[in-house]
Amino acid sequence: MKGHRQSAAAKPVRVVTFVDGPDSVLLNPYVPPSRWRAERVRAALHPQVVIGVLGGIALTAVAVSSDLGVALVCAGVLAAGMGVVIGWDRAAGLLTEHDHDPASSCRLERRRGEFFFRSRDFTGLGATDTAARAMITGVDELRRSPARAWLGSTVPREMHCIVWQTLQFLDRTRAARSLADELAGAPKSAVGELGAVAREAVAEIEDVLNEVLLHMRSCLVLTRAWEAKLRHAKLAAGTEAALAALPEHCEAQQLLHTAETLAQHMFSGITAARDVVDAGRFPWEQPVESWPSSEGHCR
Repeated sequence: MKGHRQSAAAKPVRVVTFVDGPDSVLLNPYVPPSRWRAERVRAALHPQVVIGVLGGIALTAVAVSSDLGVALVCAGVLAAGMGVVIGWDRAAGLLTEHDHDPASSCRLERRRGEFFFRSRDFTGLGATDTAARAMITGVDELRRSPARAWLGSTVPREMHCIVWQTLQFLDRTRAARSLADELAGAPKSAVGELGAVAREAVAEIEDVLNEVLLHMRSCLVLTRAWEAKLRHAKLAAGTEAALAALPEHCEAQQLLHTAETLAQHMFSGITAARDVVDAGRFPWEQPVESWPSSEGHCR
């Protein structure tokens, strides 16, 4: 639940569960944290939650004062506790769980674009549907990028605001699109001319928004290129550190010389001891013909 308490600036893109399935949403960057806190408090203090908590407290108080038994006291405490847990869960899931009954009222969904835009909000708007999804994904990509530490906090927020304004403009073209489609049935009449004017106005807005999308993609291309540079620099530094940890050639040769000297000293000492006690030759000092074969008998 910790992630739900982050502000829109800290986590502007969320995956939210709706009645029609999970969807990505872009939070409104202009909603202050104080308002988000107020919305969480409202969600926690839902009338059903308040009634449950107060009912549990009242039941507990009556049971204690009237000596009605431990069972009723426990039931009252349990009811109040469950109400608190439900309220906490409603507040924590404010930005992630919206799979409630469509008939029920939800403050965050009463007016599209007041608190967030969904990716599916732009379904049916032609090519702008894909563009809207790409821009929302781009905001999230920039937030997660390791290059963000080099960009400062203002660049991701500025991109968030630009994308939000772009989605607002797209949303404001709905009426003109509907009008153009409605008037397209009579292209030769005066009404049809109005439809053509509406389509032309929408096309001009789309051209501008496509240019905005192009610039946003350029920002992401630059970010990815810098990420590649950072990865290369990290790998280069790691390789340099690994190579620096290797022993130098002269050190390895010195170790080899020490091991060779030890073997020679041991050979000299053991052969001298062998000669003192007249223990005979070692197997490797015997003629080759006397060495045991792999079949276990002499050749």
